[in-house]
Amino acid sequence: MFSQRVANLVFVVIVVSACGYFAWVAEGFTTSGLLASAGLPSKFFPQLMLGLTAICAVIVGYGYLTHGAVGGDDGETVFEDAKEARQGLLMLVVAVACYTIWRNYGFLPMALLLGPLSLLAMGVFKPAYYIVVLALTAAVTLIFTYGLKVGLI
Repeated sequence: MFSQRVANLVFVVIVVSACGYFAWVAEGFTTSGLLASAGLPSKFFPQLMLGLTAICAVIVGYGYLTHGAVGGDDGETVFEDAKEARQGLLMLVVAVACYTIWRNYGFLPMALLLGPLSLLAMGVFKPAYYIVVLALTAAVTLIFTYGLKVGLI
């Protein structure tokens, strides 16, 4: 379908763009919690991680631009068949939809939809997996909201 080189160069552009956007969103974070007591703004850690992610993406992009292939993937393709391509694109749609839900309706609706929608996009239909994913969502929500006092809800 797509060569590794083309797919990874496109992905690098998307990752760097997303890092820039989310760093801009982090500028609006209010200072609170453990970072505030340490004298660091709440935007510090997210922007640090986004910056490191963007740097790694640029390094990978540089490798593909200068060498044509990285890590012995010359001549390989990203998706083996149309099913894999569809699953990958559906996961991208799920990620964008869940981010939009998070921004407009909050963390809880997004958290409840992310796991099940991801499983559906990947073609997983076993009920036990859905139960495990929803249990993990509940555990993460409880740990961060009540254990670590992060205002997710």
